[in-house]
Amino acid sequence: MKLYWRPPAVFFAHSNHKVITGIKSRLREKLRCRGFGQILNSRNIGCCPRGFTLIEVIVAITILSISLVMVMQLFSAGLKASRASCDYTRAVIYAKDIMEEMSGSSESESGKFEDGFFWEIEVTPYEDPEGAIDNLLQIKVKVSWDDVRRKPKSLELVSLRTIESKEEL
Repeated sequence: MKLYWRPPAVFFAHSNHKVITGIKSRLREKLRCRGFGQILNSRNIGCCPRGFTLIEVIVAITILSISLVMVMQLFSAGLKASRASCDYTRAVIYAKDIMEEMSGSSESESGKFEDGFFWEIEVTPYEDPEGAIDNLLQIKVKVSWDDVRRKPKSLELVSLRTIESKEEL
């Protein structure tokens, strides 16, 4: 009996076809036993793994839980950054509004907004280092608040305003 083998695993024989069929089925079983799509039957129970071991399951659950914790921390950090950005934006808007409102007065004041933001205005004559300009006022608006962890935060805007004469100082 002569056997010939061709690449797509097709066997040809000159004589007994049953012997060839048995060899082909055993070869197929051995090939399936080495990969993941195993077919379990009474002949190949000893050669194929039956599933995952306890160690593999524990390692997989550990990796999954660590990655889940990391993803949750990323979401938490994103929410904190969003909250801080919102607070700073509101402080800038409040400071600009206060600067616009105090266009007529030249005295220092302070106050509180209804949502926990405090503000202070400090008005001083501007001192030019060269001494060329003498009709300017320096206006500092400081807005402060407490963040989520009760840490004090503040923002300060500084602007210059011209005055008509020195008597307004």
